[in-house]
Amino acid sequence: MRLTLLLLLAFVSLPAQNPDWSAPFPAHTIAGNLHYVGTKDLACYLITTPQGHILINTGLADSVPLMQASAKKLGFDLKDVKILLTMQAHYDHVAAFAAVQKLSGAKVYATEGDAAYLEDGGKSDPLFLAFADQDFSFKPVKVDRRLKDGETVKLGGTEVRVISLPGHTRGAAGYSVNGVLIVNLPSVVIKLMGNKAYPNIVADYEATFVKLKQLHPTAWVAGHGSQYDLDAKYAKKSFVDPDGYTRAVVSYEKTFKEKLAREKLAKEQGSR
Repeated sequence: MRLTLLLLLAFVSLPAQNPDWSAPFPAHTIAGNLHYVGTKDLACYLITTPQGHILINTGLADSVPLMQASAKKLGFDLKDVKILLTMQAHYDHVAAFAAVQKLSGAKVYATEGDAAYLEDGGKSDPLFLAFADQDFSFKPVKVDRRLKDGETVKLGGTEVRVISLPGHTRGAAGYSVNGVLIVNLPSVVIKLMGNKAYPNIVADYEATFVKLKQLHPTAWVAGHGSQYDLDAKYAKKSFVDPDGYTRAVVSYEKTFKEKLAREKLAKEQGSR
């Protein structure tokens, strides 16, 4: 039984907070009115329009000054954000939602699966339940609109298409705007087998990988800079990388399948 527990902990444990989550990164334009205002690894995307802006992700609770400085370097102000979107309702992506909302009065839009996490500060998130000794909470916000797969968020002549990609969280999502895919690559941070807090987690991951393989973006970015080689792409001033997308999806699916197989093996050994 002890061996089974150790095997499970070995591949569901979380890494220590990455210093790149707080490190500054140059603000830049990705395509058209889609801009990067995040840190070195926590990607935050500002979509600007004449009628206000859409901000996807906010990073950690103390990320607002960095994001505001980045926005101003590009000629914009976070005070003009009208809509807040998230790719996954974990603290490293949404902890500053409340602060940005207070600054701008923005409305919060989220998928049904992640809405509850945003409204209770992450306390109902299986991640929070799985690691009770760590604090993954954040200041809660009210969700003003619940989004569905394929739905379009419109503001100031810009349309952002919602792509449901559950697994990493129940409501994990990506977006498509200006011909760029903003993808939530589904890493695994909680157990898969027998997860009472998220019973259909395996089916969600499997469905998400099917969908990801049906997408064929030319230009793409992700929820973490490290997931799409931000440094290199920024240096080249190009986010066109269709082969890199295919490799990333294959790699994440391989990791998922390997973790699922290890959990199944551990369960079999524990039942003997």
